Amino acid sequence: MNLSIELVPRRVEELVTEAGTIARRFEQVAWLNIPDIRALSVRSHDAAYAAVEVPLRVIPHIRARDREIGATLEILRALSNAGITDALIVTGDRIEQDPQAEHATSLDVIRAAERDEVPIALWAAFDPYRGEMRAEFEYVQSKMEAGAVGLFTQPFFDVRLAEMCLEQLEEIPTFIGISPVTTDASRRYWERTNRVVFPPSFVPTLEYCTKLSVDLLAAAEAHDQHAYLMPIKVDPVTYLESVFNLRSATQTVS
Repeated sequence: MNLSIELVPRRVEELVTEAGTIARRFEQVAWLNIPDIRALSVRSHDAAYAAVEVPLRVIPHIRARDREIGATLEILRALSNAGITDALIVTGDRIEQDPQAEHATSLDVIRAAERDEVPIALWAAFDPYRGEMRAEFEYVQSKMEAGAVGLFTQPFFDVRLAEMCLEQLEEIPTFIGISPVTTDASRRYWERTNRVVFPPSFVPTLEYCTKLSVDLLAAAEAHDQHAYLMPIKVDPVTYLESVFNLRSATQTVS
């Protein structure tokens, strides 16, 4: 099972330092996801150039919505030239100033990159909360047929939902998202923005989320899949230590 850590690129120097610390301290982690957040001054692909020397497999997120397809392909070529082998293509949230504007989708970019033989492996997103589940699986299939090499999912907060999705995605290399939500405010954000439905037993504490993370890792491993850890509002080192210590203890007991 491959494990990735997602680090938000608030400042390039901090991201590179933090990624280097994680690479040294946690040999279980081999990949680095860098999300693209429009509210930040640092774009994911720019942070990726700086992180290329970190001993992790860097995978920047590229928002299809933000530019013409040709411009996105140029970014992908530049990333490849810099030694970056992977990118996650997402459509991206709507821009508030022009919410109805036409835009490229992740599927458009994946198709164009495949047609133009852009030399980088493109991953696609899977969102179990986007809408009707059958439509999401069909959308995923379209992305795979267009040339995607695998999936990164939105975070799961329910092991049963994760296992159901993993069963449907068993033929596709998939990294399931795992994110600690440790405050009521963060929980409301996920419910409002991403339409997450938390299970009744969910408790927004680090202790609960650590146990949930370990259970989700076990589910991914049981399906011969992968995971990426997203400590968005939690110190990454503290979170990883908590998860890997409990995972080790659980495996020892078993």
